[in-house]
Amino acid sequence: MTSEWLLRLRPDGDQDRYTPDSSPATVAEAEADLGPAAVAWAVETAAGAAEKCARQSPEVTVGPVGLRTARRSAEACCIAILRGLLHDTPPHRIQAPPEAVDGNRELVHRGVALDRVLRAVWTSHVHTYERLLTALRRLVEPDRWADESERITRLSFAYVDELTALFTTQYAAEREHWAGSRTAARRQLVDDLLAGRQAAPTTVKRTLGLDLDHHHLAAVLWSDPPERDQEGLFPPLHRLAADVVGASGAEQSLVLPTGASEVWVWASRQQQPPDDLVSVVGEELRARTARWPAGVYVALGPCAPGREGFRAGHLAARETERVAQALGEPGVYAYADIAVLSLLTAVPEHAERYMREVLGSLAEAGAKTAEIRETLRLYLAHGRSRALAAEELFVAPNTVAYRVKRAEQLLGRPLPQDHLPLRLALEIGRVIAP
Repeated sequence: MTSEWLLRLRPDGDQDRYTPDSSPATVAEAEADLGPAAVAWAVETAAGAAEKCARQSPEVTVGPVGLRTARRSAEACCIAILRGLLHDTPPHRIQAPPEAVDGNRELVHRGVALDRVLRAVWTSHVHTYERLLTALRRLVEPDRWADESERITRLSFAYVDELTALFTTQYAAEREHWAGSRTAARRQLVDDLLAGRQAAPTTVKRTLGLDLDHHHLAAVLWSDPPERDQEGLFPPLHRLAADVVGASGAEQSLVLPTGASEVWVWASRQQQPPDDLVSVVGEELRARTARWPAGVYVALGPCAPGREGFRAGHLAARETERVAQALGEPGVYAYADIAVLSLLTAVPEHAERYMREVLGSLAEAGAKTAEIRETLRLYLAHGRSRALAAEELFVAPNTVAYRVKRAEQLLGRPLPQDHLPLRLALEIGRVIAP
């Protein structure tokens, strides 16, 4: 087999760091065909491709769910191309992966233009192609480079041509279906309101079912990883949104699906709500999560009145979504609880630079170092109490003491008396992983 070198693909980093975003079925088939290491290479490649798309076509990767969707689509397409190259599959037999079809559909619903979608496809493909050529030169004997490089070039570009044609056809069909739907009209009006554009109260009431003069509690629900339930949903977020509305005691509500794995919610009431409404809703939702599917997040914005409250509460919920996704622990989050983390990481490049300057070697990647950072963070947060940190970490106090000592070694100095800069850097590390 001329392409057996594809089975020897390995990610540049630790293989265990690369968790696939594709469906379990896609991953299982790919690992049986290519092996886990080559699939990890595809995951790593897709992550790099999604980051390039975020820079070159930001409208395709808006928000953490948008970025994850782009990564999932790129990953599934990369796996499909690897399997095609491995078996010398004719281009006309390449099929668009379900993950990419779902991603294409979400882009239609978000109003992303087709040329932006196709540009992202080509950005992802070029990144994958360049990495394939780099790997080829490392894994294949020099006397085979020319022939195998020609084959890789010919087939991989033929594959992406075929996928582009499929995506274009699917995009057109989905756009025609979507354009006349009630959900599309709602999304357009919501986008106008969020952008600060005016809309007649009667139009808002008729289309959204809300009185903008009311007090609004905004929420965003999403699932990670996305895995279909029996109804084909990701998972039944529309039913979970009813829990948010019910817990808030709302008189009016809007539940707006914005993709296969994300829902926006507004729960509105005429009378001014109690000051602790968000906390009460959060606690009630946390009590209900035991019966929710795994991997569900809820981000709650502050409750605020009027048109500006509708907008500001949602923007705060979206920012809560960004931070919660980075923390990576499904559950219920309120903006008030992550506001400091939001401010610290608002400009990721500056935040990462500060973190690395303060933490030094303690900012290095790796599970062990991350464990030490988290132990030190909790130790300082609890007033340098080993017992309280140990209780939260479910470890012995002596383990906390050992990790704090190890943290000092990585820092290259004893813990300072004024540990505010250190605490800030450790908090940044929770969101911006080294």
